[in-house]
Amino acid sequence: MIRSQIIHDDGQVSLIRFDHPPGRPHRDPGEEASSCHSVSFVERGGFNVELGARRWRMDPSSLFVTYPGFSYRCTHLESMPDDAGLSVQYATDLVEDVERATGRHWTRWVPAAPLTNRLAYLRHRLVEASASAEGPMAVIALAGELLAALDHSAPRGARPYRSDQIAWYARRVELAREMLATRFPEPLSLQRVAREAGMSPFHFSRVFRELVGMPPHRYLLRIRLLRAAQRLRAGDGVSETSLATGFNNLSHFIRTFRRVLGVPPSRFRA
Repeated sequence: MIRSQIIHDDGQVSLIRFDHPPGRPHRDPGEEASSCHSVSFVERGGFNVELGARRWRMDPSSLFVTYPGFSYRCTHLESMPDDAGLSVQYATDLVEDVERATGRHWTRWVPAAPLTNRLAYLRHRLVEASASAEGPMAVIALAGELLAALDHSAPRGARPYRSDQIAWYARRVELAREMLATRFPEPLSLQRVAREAGMSPFHFSRVFRELVGMPPHRYLLRIRLLRAAQRLRAGDGVSETSLATGFNNLSHFIRTFRRVLGVPPSRFRA
């Protein structure tokens, strides 16, 4: 017997916890067919996924990935299994949005993907956001990040963090992201942001890149360019926008904006 509990459902993303009632015998069903796109984290125990003659072991180091109509069979080695985890289920239009943005198709990862520290971080943030005032918008954004991050393999030799380490690093990374998002016009250095996060610059830079998927300086650049695009669209001048978004060198702002967005800032509004 498998029991499940919905902890979040906004029509685009559902978060569902699953486990087995303690002391209750379990009988593995026959072939199953998935009704949705889903990514499931195994947080305890494990089970096998069988597809014809092929078999994958799902445990806390892997993710179980399905799409609508995907047929498989789950088997356990124990008569009273204790595996438990979290399933993230997606509306089809959200999946299609991510596939268009990344150019990668969902079935590339079926049925197994390796758990990386970035994916573990996104799982932590999803659960955290679902239980906080961040609400559905944050959950949908994080769930989209989770899909895009499925294709990122762990760096060679990367050591998986424990769940308490993920929670500790997540708090520091979120402090840094908030600082970058609100104080982007200021001359922010790596040392200053790392100090705000309570970490050494080297350690902070390495952890931030691993969990967020890009280094701090590129994350800050992305925020500045996004804010610049918003100001230009609202009618602000190029020089005014450059200074207001932390680009103190106008020529550097114009070159960077054109390189990243494909059009010079003077023509962006049009």
